[in-house]
Amino acid sequence: MNVSERLEQYLARRGLAWTPVDIAPVTNLDEAIKASGQAADFAVATVLIDVSGLLMVVHRAGNPPSLAQLRKFTGRPLQQLEPLQAASFFDDCHPGFIPPVGAAWDLDVLVDEDIYNARQLCFTSGSEQVLIQMAGEEFQRALSNARRMDFTGNEAGNGGDDEADATPTLNKVADRLKGLTRLPPMPALAGRMAELAQDPEQHGDELANLVGIDPGLAAQVLRYARSGLFGQTRQNGSLAEAIELLGADRLAHVARGAAGVRSFRVARDGALGINSLWRHSLYCAFMCRALAERLELDQDMAYLCGLLHNFGLLLIAWLYPSEFRELQALREINPESDMRSLEREVFGSGEGGDTVPMGHATLGGLLYRLWQLPEPVIKAAGLHQSPDYQGADEDYVRMVLLANGLLKKRGIGDELSPDDIPALTDALGLGSVALEEVQQEISSLSADLDALITPLEP
Repeated sequence: MNVSERLEQYLARRGLAWTPVDIAPVTNLDEAIKASGQAADFAVATVLIDVSGLLMVVHRAGNPPSLAQLRKFTGRPLQQLEPLQAASFFDDCHPGFIPPVGAAWDLDVLVDEDIYNARQLCFTSGSEQVLIQMAGEEFQRALSNARRMDFTGNEAGNGGDDEADATPTLNKVADRLKGLTRLPPMPALAGRMAELAQDPEQHGDELANLVGIDPGLAAQVLRYARSGLFGQTRQNGSLAEAIELLGADRLAHVARGAAGVRSFRVARDGALGINSLWRHSLYCAFMCRALAERLELDQDMAYLCGLLHNFGLLLIAWLYPSEFRELQALREINPESDMRSLEREVFGSGEGGDTVPMGHATLGGLLYRLWQLPEPVIKAAGLHQSPDYQGADEDYVRMVLLANGLLKKRGIGDELSPDDIPALTDALGLGSVALEEVQQEISSLSADLDALITPLEP
């Protein structure tokens, strides 16, 4: 593979001087560093991820920063991006050869003062057989928008003993999520989906409709459509376009595979039962779409945000069944407590350097980030317990917050944290008349929405 196209274009736009250095093809970055003959002045990129996106940390080879200190410095529950995930984000680079110039990929960058002040340095070009040599002042220009940090004294490694106890840490959570390639459909739909998948040409439309009301399959179909596995990608996030791209046969394949995955270990009834969770997702999806129509925002995207925002609860049930049972018991005993406080009681506060404030928002947002789902969907899942959030896609987050607040008044949903509905309404620029219209529309749909929960049950 040649020099990364995005890197080369970025360096050209900035008018930066650099020299290519050919080496014999190598199999990993350590071999490239050795082949450079400049191990002491070789710049390396470590890429981290959380629900807010990617962060590139640039440091001297052999001197990686402490993950615990990075989390403390940034205030973000970061974890290292694994090579398999990195390959999809840096698809113009040879696997494992990510150049330390994050601006070429529009990434936030932290750079170690030590390597930033080097007089001359070397780094990978994204190729396994070409390095880049650059003067220090040119490298500083390439990283002009990066934040600088002194990593002196940090120990190499991940900054924490993740195996010291059974407390879930971000690394442990991420490891489990990375193993998820298929999600089971809702139990009420699994049998019907398997039946329809036997003859996709005849039942393709009905199968697509069922995917549109199942959070797990909707997320999975989006993931496939955005992955490039079928020769093209659809990046705008439309579920309808994703289904069209896959086609009836591939959609049936996804449905058959999902139907074969063991179901969620969740009781049907109860405050956190599968029926309540599914009902909440559907109501929130339709309410968000109604809100988006009044706000002239993307209705399909709003629908997805509402449908998928709460899927993390099912991930807890699947990945941490004993903790989920404890959470269910706490919900029954404390029906007025908000979900975040109950999750902290089960998983801890996440105030330690290597722990994370675990909960369904963290799980859902991180899975969607790893699967590269649309940004509004990631933000809505990861931040739907954060009423003070301001930033990219904030209106979609606010719509989910507002929908959850309005649904609580109908006895729907698990989020019992206080909601300032007037403040959310004002922040969205939604008038009282429009808000009343939305509530009336949902009331008119309630019988149909409730019917979706039960008719396919065995």
